[in-house]
Amino acid sequence: MNSTLPTWEPPDVHSAVAVGRDTVAVDNPSSDDSVLPFASVGGALRWWFGSLAERGPWIAVWYLAVGVLWALVMFVAMAVAMSIAFGLVFVVVGLLLVGPTFALVDAMTTVERQRADWIGRSIAPRSHRVATGGWWRSTTTTLADPERWRQAGFVVVFLVVAPLLFAVAVAPWTVIVVVIVGALSNLGGVDLLDVLVAVVLLGIAPRLTLAIARTNATFVAWFLGPDPTLELVGRVEELAAQRDDILEAVAAERRRIERNLHDGVQQQLVALGIDIGRAQVKLVDDPHTAAELLEAAKHTLRAAIGEMRVIGRGLHPAVLDDRGLDAALSAIVAASPIPIDVDVDLPARLPDDMAATAYYIVSEAVANILKHSKARVASVHVRQDSSHHPGVIRLSVHDDGCGGADPTHGTGLAGIRARVEGADGTLQIDSPAGGPTTLVAVLPMRVATSTPLVADMS
Repeated sequence: MNSTLPTWEPPDVHSAVAVGRDTVAVDNPSSDDSVLPFASVGGALRWWFGSLAERGPWIAVWYLAVGVLWALVMFVAMAVAMSIAFGLVFVVVGLLLVGPTFALVDAMTTVERQRADWIGRSIAPRSHRVATGGWWRSTTTTLADPERWRQAGFVVVFLVVAPLLFAVAVAPWTVIVVVIVGALSNLGGVDLLDVLVAVVLLGIAPRLTLAIARTNATFVAWFLGPDPTLELVGRVEELAAQRDDILEAVAAERRRIERNLHDGVQQQLVALGIDIGRAQVKLVDDPHTAAELLEAAKHTLRAAIGEMRVIGRGLHPAVLDDRGLDAALSAIVAASPIPIDVDVDLPARLPDDMAATAYYIVSEAVANILKHSKARVASVHVRQDSSHHPGVIRLSVHDDGCGGADPTHGTGLAGIRARVEGADGTLQIDSPAGGPTTLVAVLPMRVATSTPLVADMS
């Protein structure tokens, strides 16, 4: 869990300040939102000195101070370990110590990355080669990995950067302390210029400290965080895989519709035409038989309409546009032979693309429950989770059936996974043998998907 620091904002607004990947709510210190910070002397003083009462600057000082000590510890530990390892490399013993030495460096730099959480900055690890195989192959892989040498280089450079940044951050605090001590030791001759300097620095120092701490975290992220180029390459590969999954799901759905139309509705319509033709022939000579044929045609027509509804299952319904997601999901479970509770709690109407995605997921999940689970009761819950930035929609479908749902068998769950991943979401399925089954899909609020996918749950 990332710890976040409050960041000062003018007292007339409630705002959200982005820190790293998190969003920190900043409370309004003023009870009157219409009053600007400089509308009065008191407001101006609160604006200037208010940051002194926040814990952010003080945590930033602690973060920078610990960074200086930790930089020294890392350098000494790495220097000793590498001296022993490379000093004994010619007697083979040193080669055995290469792996542990770089593992030590990796552990220490990991601690430094995690320290950035103190100021609300989350730094993901930088990928490096995995040393596998025998000790010789593992050692050569480690020595040939530029990312491990980059970590070692960081330890050396950070020994200089950490004290330098700390010195810049504490410089205004030092001046303030000197001015205060001088004023207390010479009560009869306080220099007004010194007082003015102290007043100015009391407003600047905490803000400067936070800025320096974030600069320190940015430096650590540049050295130890993921390579932006590699992240882009990975993202492109991920999007390509999502595209392939979506195209495969679309092709599977097209085959399902074509098969059902040919084997179901088309045959029923042919039979309907035959019955109507026979009834037309019998209409004059044998009205009773004609009436029976027309009655059979009516049942055939109803069956064809029902089959068309099954084929259209999961497609974008009109009720979704007219009345929203809640009504559309309620329509899905309206004809269910088992009780299915639908609970949609959203602060506002979803964008069309998100609503279509949520409708598809629930539609396919409910169809899977009715077809395979042998459940007695089920539930659907849709919530917005605002703890994420910028927020996510969480869909949960639960049933008390026999369990054993496997996304690798059949196209239904695979289609749901393709749709969720195509929307940059995540899907979790908990379905032990014997049940129950819980499907949880998490979709980011800012999602744009335009292809209405449907997949059979067989």
